[in-house]
Amino acid sequence: MVIEMISMGESAIAFNKHGNVEYENFLLVTLPARLFMGLLFYTLIILFYYLHIYYVSFKTNQLKTAALNSIIKETQLELLQSQLNPHFIFNSLNSISSLTLSDPGRAQDMVIKLSSFLRYSLGQKTSQLVPFYEELSNCLLYLEIEKTRFGNRLALENEVSDECMEDKVPNMIMQPLIENAVKHGVYESTEQVVIKVSCKRENDLLVITIANNYEPEKKRTTGKNMGIKNVKERLNLLYGKGEWVKITNTNNLFTVTLRIPYVS
Repeated sequence: MVIEMISMGESAIAFNKHGNVEYENFLLVTLPARLFMGLLFYTLIILFYYLHIYYVSFKTNQLKTAALNSIIKETQLELLQSQLNPHFIFNSLNSISSLTLSDPGRAQDMVIKLSSFLRYSLGQKTSQLVPFYEELSNCLLYLEIEKTRFGNRLALENEVSDECMEDKVPNMIMQPLIENAVKHGVYESTEQVVIKVSCKRENDLLVITIANNYEPEKKRTTGKNMGIKNVKERLNLLYGKGEWVKITNTNNLFTVTLRIPYVS
């Protein structure tokens, strides 16, 4: 019995030794693979860590760049809008001054209209989109003020589709063109000048047309067409480079057409 137990113990010891040898051999054989896998996992962890840092940094820089571009664009738009014709205000005040003696009622009405016009013109951000009817109303208000000065020499035709009224346009985008029509049409004409405003939809565009007749024999005022240039630059800033403005001049009719991306 004792001899059997000793024999079994020796067999167990021999088995353990044999098992240990196999395990050690297994460790030695798999060591390169385990080292490789460990290095691979470590590299992946480091890679994911730096990718996360890069992504966070990239998004932060992207937001900063977008904010900077927005500030730059807003500044450019404000600079362009600030170039509204100051002579209109001076001329309107002179007309009001004259009317206070000859026709106080009309002078008071003109003061109210001028106040409303300036409140709209100066009270909005340059990049703000407004319903078309607000732009149209402000332009009509401007023309009513000018009509006080020019009388029957200034007339208006309005051909605006009802579907355009609620569509969004950049604020004050039509005003420089209306001013241009008055300056180069009514100022230099002894006959009646008709300013025609029309608007319609064409696919995904809002098409706005402002046209005025003029007397060809009259010497046209020299200038740089800053009003039209500013409108082009504003639309390029808001919508990217594109053919947003088209100018035609035929049969004594000067026409500016705006093609603005449709925004409901």
